Order: sequence, then C-alpha cells, then structure tokens
Amino acid sequence: MKTNKFLAVALAALTMVGLNACKKDNGSTTTPDEPGQETTLVLNPTALQLEAGAEGTIEATVEATWTSSDATVATVTGAGKTATVKAIKAGSTAVITATTAGGQVKTCVVAVKANVGPSGRELKGSQVWPIVLDGVTYEANKNKIVASFQPNDVDQFLYVWEGTYTGGTASGMNFHGNTEGYTALVVASTWSGCGFCLTDAGNGWEAAKALKEAIVANPDQYFLHLAIKSTDNYAHCFYFMGSESTKFVLGSKSVYEGPVYKDFTRDGSWQEFDIPMSAYANALANQAVAAGVNVFVALSEGVQGAQLNLDAVYFYKK
Repeated sequence: MKTNKFLAVALAALTMVGLNACKKDNGSTTTPDEPGQETTLVLNPTALQLEAGAEGTIEATVEATWTSSDATVATVTGAGKTATVKAIKAGSTAVITATTAGGQVKTCVVAVKANVGPSGRELKGSQVWPIVLDGVTYEANKNKIVASFQPNDVDQFLYVWEGTYTGGTASGMNFHGNTEGYTALVVASTWSGCGFCLTDAGNGWEAAKALKEAIVANPDQYFLHLAIKSTDNYAHCFYFMGSESTKFVLGSKSVYEGPVYKDFTRDGSWQEFDIPMSAYANALANQAVAAGVNVFVALSEGVQGAQLNLDAVYFYKK
C-alpha cells in the first residue's frame, strides 16, 4: 500500500541521518575557529517530518543558500541562517541542502506524511463509504474504505439540477486541513438541488444497495458524517439513498419539508455532524436502491447567493 511505502522511505531517511537528528548540536560555535575560516556549518534539525500543507523551519550556524531536491514534495524559501520548508506531497521525501559561500554543504531530510484530519485524527469508524473526500485523506484511510461513491466522471457523477446551483469558490483549507478543495456551490435561482448519482455504467450502486441493507439490519452501527461551513444564515436540506423520507435540515428552519436536525455556527469555520442511521432505518427498509440512485442529495434554501460548502461526506460503521 502507498502508506506503507511512505513509512518505509521515511524510516530509511531518518535512519540515515542518525538517532540524534532532531537534537541541537550544542557543541557548535558561532565564531570562526581560526582567523579567516568559516564557522562550522551545522543544521538544526537534520530531519523533519511534516504533514502535507504544513511548514517547518531549519536553522543554520552559517549563512547559506538553500535548495530542495524535489519541489513537488517540499519547497524551501529563505536566505541566511533560517529556511522555511513547506510540505507539498504526502508519501515522499525531499532533501533540503544548505550551501555556504565557503563551500560547506549540509542536508536535512524532509518526510511528508498525509494529513488525516483535525488534530491528526483518522476518519471515523472501522469501515467507510466516501461521497466527498480529498485524495490525501482517502489515501491515508484506504484500509477502511469499503467502496467509494465519489464522482469520477466515468460512472459516478455530481449532477447539479439545471438552473439551480452555480460553482462556488473553495477557498482556504478543507475540513481535513489541506488545500485539495471541497464541494462549493452557490444558489443561482429560487430553488436548488444536486445529487451524487451512481449510474448503471458501474457497480457503485450495488455497493450502495449492500450498504443500505447493512444499515437496515444493524442501524445502531451506522452514521452519515458531513462537514459544512458558511457565513450566511440559510438552511440546507439533505437526503440519501434516493429516499426523500430520510430528509433532514441543517439550519434554523425547515426547508423542502425536511425536519430541522440542528443549526450550525456561521463564522466560516467547518462544523461537523454525525447523523445516526437508526433514525432512518424504517424509511430505508422500504427503499429500493438500483442503478441511477442519488446516494446523497443536497437542497439549499431558495435564495439567490446562498452558499453550500460541503466536505468529508461519508457513511461509516462504528
């Protein structure tokens, strides 16, 4: 698996630089040993491990120029004795090199790991069926994923109903703290709707049917997770597995005849919800899931300009 490959590379890199890689060399000097000679170049640290999207700092005892062996993995900026490293691509390593005017060369190995959620959390549950999920988090939790309902532009699509939503701007970090984006839509008219559709060209709908049956059999074990953020006060209605009987609303009032589940804070930060499937088992028991099913549907309050920003939408078994 990709994750194991990353761990092997990272451990190998850390082994090369030694067990004391992250300790300061307190024996280093900041003045020349002899007149006319450079101070001995020492880097602190000589190994870094960063999550994708995070930054770290390397300090040198001598002014140096800084380069990265692979800017697609980690970039380096700065001059003099301090360099800033930004992690770009998870599952890989890059070597940051410091070179002094006198020709001294030292390196720092940077290992980039996946960002698996706020405070380093993995996806919830023991089994996961993602609908909206960034690639970094998907890879980091690949061992949990039973089937993916994410749009792939082949046999699974996000259909926006004509004349309803337009594309929004996915600005800032997504729910899992990286820059891969999220689903951002804006209401264009007096009503709106979109559906994550599993067509007959693939077998995603069969996985959805099996999940529905598992939920009906053991409803207390299953949840729908979603994250939402906004700076306006409009409400949003959702339903799943093609059943309008599963409607629930996030907001302060009912829209599209859906009952209010909870409201959420409108400060532009991500708010997460875990919707218990035990409340919908009876509705799902009578719902046929077949090819063309909308596994997840969103309907925003019919006010032009209302924002719908969604991320980390997935079913999970606890």
